[in-house]
Amino acid sequence: MQTDLFGNVPQIVIDVHETTGKSMNSVKMLMQMLDKAKIHYAIEKIPIGDVLGPDGLAIERKTVGDLVNTLGGSSYGVPRLTKQIEGLLKYERPHILIENLLSIRRDPVNGCVYVPFKTRRSRGKPYVVTMERVSYIHPSSLDALIQSFRDRGIQVIEGFNAAHSAGLLFGTIFPQTKDAKENTQRLPTIRTRKGLDTMSGEQEFFIAGIPGVNVVRARNLLRKFGSPSDVVTRTEEWTKVGGIGPKTVAAARKMLFTKYVEDSHVGEEQKDAEEQKTN
Repeated sequence: MQTDLFGNVPQIVIDVHETTGKSMNSVKMLMQMLDKAKIHYAIEKIPIGDVLGPDGLAIERKTVGDLVNTLGGSSYGVPRLTKQIEGLLKYERPHILIENLLSIRRDPVNGCVYVPFKTRRSRGKPYVVTMERVSYIHPSSLDALIQSFRDRGIQVIEGFNAAHSAGLLFGTIFPQTKDAKENTQRLPTIRTRKGLDTMSGEQEFFIAGIPGVNVVRARNLLRKFGSPSDVVTRTEEWTKVGGIGPKTVAAARKMLFTKYVEDSHVGEEQKDAEEQKTN
């Protein structure tokens, strides 16, 4: 990780995509808070997560609108949100910030939620006018989606607006002190497959790829059962490990013991590649 001209190592890493555009979001406000507190941070392209902090902290920033859009999936019908969650679980302390969750207006009758995007106070009148956008997700479905994050071991940060969320981000990164000089935690790392040069690291990465299992749970499972093979074959005993419940076990067993069926688009891509070779 690059240092600045004075040799300071970044305590925070921020995804470059969060710093673009004219609108002010919670990450940009966080950067202002970090500048004011003279806390060094770096802006880089991060594969997973929008803010990385000490001790394996990874935070993905979403709005309610983002959640609705990402549920649409990729061109092959594979939800992007699922991929983001799987990547987030590779970190030891995965978090999701939903920036405007506390400010939405729920409409269970019409099966949607209304998200405020502009508020102004009327002149000479004792009321405030708020303009909203509609997001077509049922309030109960939104609650179930957020609960599914928690069930998989991801901490959910519920924000009201960008300013409120920025404060929550700062408090999550530095829960005990606002002075970076007093913080002695491990520096942030970008979680990728490259750089795993130890057997234990490879084993932890392998087990952490199972749904509902992050790095911390992977280590606990390996300590309990001894090897990746024993972890996989003894899933019915996972509940003996702290923090792992029946839902996590059920999700893991479904992935591990369901017969593999190749996605249709993968077969088509392979067929096209073979045809190109013959031509």
